[in-house]
Amino acid sequence: MRNQHPDFGERVRARRRELGLSQQQLAGDVVTSSYISLLESGKRAPTLDVIIHLAEQLMMPVDELVGQGIAGSLAAEPVSAHSGAAPGQAAAAPAGAAAAPQTASRPQTPPPPASPSPTAVRTPTPPSQILAVNAMQSNDYARSIELLRDLYAQVLAEGDPMRSIEVGLQLQRALQTHGDHDQRLALLEELAATASDQPSDAVRVAVLTELGSALRDTGYLSRARTPLESALALLRPARLHGTSEHVRLLGTLVSVLCELSDTGPVPSLVSEMLELAESVDAPGILGRSQWVAAMAYDQLGSAEDAHTFIVRARQHLTPATLTLRDWLRFCRSTTSILLNTGHLDDAHEWLLGAEQTTSLMNVPAETAALAALRARHESALGRHESALKLYVGLTGEDSPLSGLQLARVCLAKAEELRALNRPEEAAEALRGAAAICEENGAYQLAVQMWRRMDEIRSH
Repeated sequence: MRNQHPDFGERVRARRRELGLSQQQLAGDVVTSSYISLLESGKRAPTLDVIIHLAEQLMMPVDELVGQGIAGSLAAEPVSAHSGAAPGQAAAAPAGAAAAPQTASRPQTPPPPASPSPTAVRTPTPPSQILAVNAMQSNDYARSIELLRDLYAQVLAEGDPMRSIEVGLQLQRALQTHGDHDQRLALLEELAATASDQPSDAVRVAVLTELGSALRDTGYLSRARTPLESALALLRPARLHGTSEHVRLLGTLVSVLCELSDTGPVPSLVSEMLELAESVDAPGILGRSQWVAAMAYDQLGSAEDAHTFIVRARQHLTPATLTLRDWLRFCRSTTSILLNTGHLDDAHEWLLGAEQTTSLMNVPAETAALAALRARHESALGRHESALKLYVGLTGEDSPLSGLQLARVCLAKAEELRALNRPEEAAEALRGAAAICEENGAYQLAVQMWRRMDEIRSH
């Protein structure tokens, strides 16, 4: 996004200093501290994804941060946050990359200059929004959600759709961190309906990406493809092609396809994602992309490639650059890949790290996912009875797991029963897992489980 107001950087610097944040803390894992310095000096212009990140970190409404209505901001010509292209020029392609095809974009009419009025004064960030961010940083997710829900209801009553999307996106992140995936999905479906009536393609991309992620997390994998593919189609009209938003969208789509066992397009999508991530000047984005690549290759059965990429990701991702929840997920992913490649000692170290991180959170679904990982470690050590006991505890009626996550635990339980020479019980566990897959539209995965059931019965 081309910065239309020279005081944008001054607002960022003043608010950052007011909150006592360093440039590195403000950058997080989205950009670099040097990029923040360029923004504050007016030498770079942010893209939409960077603006949303800064608004959250600085606890400011987007409109207040950019100094104009968000619809007007998004009508201006955006440039990749890391390209440095001149106004009116396309960002240069990475070295060795093929030139992107030229596509026509819809005409953009600049908004008329705003008339001075008493209502155009600086609106302070609502105290509830500041308190919600503070609660999130203190891992008090329930308090953060309560505050943001009240603020979201207030904004809805005021009839400001763009502000409701902004607050709604912040609320859905709090719900995601707390593991309230069903409520997060319901909220994002509401936000998607609101965004569909707005003129900004970029806002629709942001909402559709989150909606696809929420559908994935709740197990609706077939449905998840639709908003993600719609968001991909909007990238060029939104002028977000090649940005970190593009990278994240590809990563989310890759994870959905892997969960569906529809892996045909995955290698090319992973290559595209990694190439784009290399061109973005943000180690955190590259590290996350390598993390996604590792998980994808793990699903594809390429254990050594998975190990290679998780090692690379570890060079960029640390507890200081990730949220507590994301660091936990990264620890779990690393443990899983190390188990698959036979690095049991290293896997145990990462498992202990994941358990320590989980102890800082009060999220039942995360605790359950970690218990499933501990069961896998026990199984790898040949302790099948111990592993089975853990799996049985995770598949009861009060299990916090659902969707494909539960199906995969049922599959693992079946394998332990088979190892303990209890084939009938193993087949029953597989039957339950296959039914869950079919309910969630993961038909290819369901077929694999039915075949595995036949194999167990035939021996």
